[in-house]
Amino acid sequence: MDIDWKILIAQIINFAILFFILKKFLYRPFFDLLEQRRKKIQAGIDNTIKADEKLSKLKEIKVNMEKQNERDRVSILAKAQSEGKKRKNQIIKDAEDEKMAILAKAKKEAEDIKQREADLTKKRIIDNAILLTEELLKENIDKDKGKKISEDFLSKIKI
Repeated sequence: MDIDWKILIAQIINFAILFFILKKFLYRPFFDLLEQRRKKIQAGIDNTIKADEKLSKLKEIKVNMEKQNERDRVSILAKAQSEGKKRKNQIIKDAEDEKMAILAKAKKEAEDIKQREADLTKKRIIDNAILLTEELLKENIDKDKGKKISEDFLSKIKI
């Protein structure tokens, strides 16, 4: 078996040409396509990692916001209760002041009415005394008759 060097060199040249053509037109685009696919997959993995990080940050922010909202709610509730107590105390104080003013006014009015009635009673007593005196003077009377007139007069005015 002899090696035909011409055929061997031709086959090596054919193989080199075929290798060059395949490398240029088939392997290079195929490997470029694989590289692009690898980059897309890596970008997807990176995006997933970033999304997970953002999600965990957002969860942390959400938890912090919920805690802050709870603190704010408690603070607002405490403030509202405090304001309610202040208003209640103020309303009670105002009502007490108004009650005292009404009582003072009623007491003054009662004293005024009492004074008017006392003055009116005095005036009536004086008027009645004058009438009695006039009655006694109209008649020349003795003691017994004066006593009887006084008793009649007193029974008329019902004292």
